[in-house]
Order: sequence, then C-alpha cells, then structure tokens
Amino acid sequence: MTRYMKLDKQEPSNWLSSTEIKKILRITGGELMHRRVKGELKFKKVGNAYFYLLPKSHA
Repeated sequence: MTRYMKLDKQEPSNWLSSTEIKKILRITGGELMHRRVKGELKFKKVGNAYFYLLPKSHA
C-alpha cells in the first residue's frame, strides 16, 4: 500500500484501505460503496483497490 501512496501528494497515513475505513466507521462493504457513489467519502482508486480519507467528523 505505501508504495502506491507515495505517488500522491497527500501524506500516506491519511489514506485508509477499505478494510480500515469500514472498521473505523462501523459500516459494511455495501454501505461503503453507497457512500462513495453519493460522494460522501473522498477516495482514490489505485489498481483494483480503493483508498479513503477519514471524514473530519471521525478524525
């Protein structure tokens, strides 16, 4: 994961994997997808993986 994150200007520790963000927000994979589609979560896709920024309300 870290290897890909270095390509971005954001700090690597700011981006969380799908598994990490689901645990923090206590949501399912389906709910995560819905929030991503609605634009509620900032994300980026690297290959087949999605990475998310933690919402400020949970920081």
